[in-house]
Amino acid sequence: MIKDVEHKNKQPKIGLALGSGAARGLTHIGVLKAIEEKGIQIDYISGSSIGALIGGAYAIGTPAEEIEKIALQTNWKLMAKIFSPTLSLSSLVNTNYLSEFLSTLFGNKTFADLKIPFSAVATDIKTGKMLVLEKGDLLTAIRASISVPILFSPVTIGKYKLVDGGLINPTPVDIVKKMQMDKVIAVNLRRFSTYGIGKDNDKQITKINNNVKDLSLNEKVQYFIKHPLNYLNNNSKEKTPDPKLWSVLYQMFIIVQVQISDLTMQVAKPDILIEPDTGEFKVFEFSKAKELIEIGYVTANRQLKNCDLV
Repeated sequence: MIKDVEHKNKQPKIGLALGSGAARGLTHIGVLKAIEEKGIQIDYISGSSIGALIGGAYAIGTPAEEIEKIALQTNWKLMAKIFSPTLSLSSLVNTNYLSEFLSTLFGNKTFADLKIPFSAVATDIKTGKMLVLEKGDLLTAIRASISVPILFSPVTIGKYKLVDGGLINPTPVDIVKKMQMDKVIAVNLRRFSTYGIGKDNDKQITKINNNVKDLSLNEKVQYFIKHPLNYLNNNSKEKTPDPKLWSVLYQMFIIVQVQISDLTMQVAKPDILIEPDTGEFKVFEFSKAKELIEIGYVTANRQLKNCDLV
């Protein structure tokens, strides 16, 4: 009995940093599955963007298997509404549907309801400063952390106008280290050599649909107003099209995050670094949840294979 108590007291405190990466962040679910299977107890989680979404769900006590079921059974009609066009001057899509989606996961829970201490990273768009959200309404904090600039409108918390945490801290290893963890596991999704643009043109570069190209200038304008994402994302059969507006904007966002993430890993090195290879997946390809979760699971098992964390 005494030996069991001593073993428990000597058990290292494990912190987990979950990085940003849009749909690619679904690999976090696979990582959590591997962590659970190995009996590793997580004592603190900090997440940025999609990392905050999945990390928050895990922190309220939702098992990885249940989070996986949610990802695989997500109502894609609802997701389509989330990415439907809006006339808002501050965002490209209707954020009311995003809040509706998040409420199905978090309801009215607050940070006080968490089973595992957790923080969500966000960026104040007015000052460029990082905010670490760790109290108050959980849904609002996560909504702020995942608010990609332009795509989603900023979230107001007090005097701050908050957007995606990945803009300033893509993989918040430093935040976890400040919590005096014995070991830190980081899941970084920002190290793919092409910054998200695949080798094949039809993998990542957004193109204008052939049917749209045949429209008159006035018809194209009307089509863009009604279907901005379709206009930007539909594929054509051209072999060498130039990247379009949304592709360019998002790649700029990714390039900045890659550079920041590299610097973070140099300054605040995690004890275990998990970097799933997700470069061939589109940033909003949530329909590939099964494949992405499996990539996270396999990569995590490989990295955790010889680690003594229990």
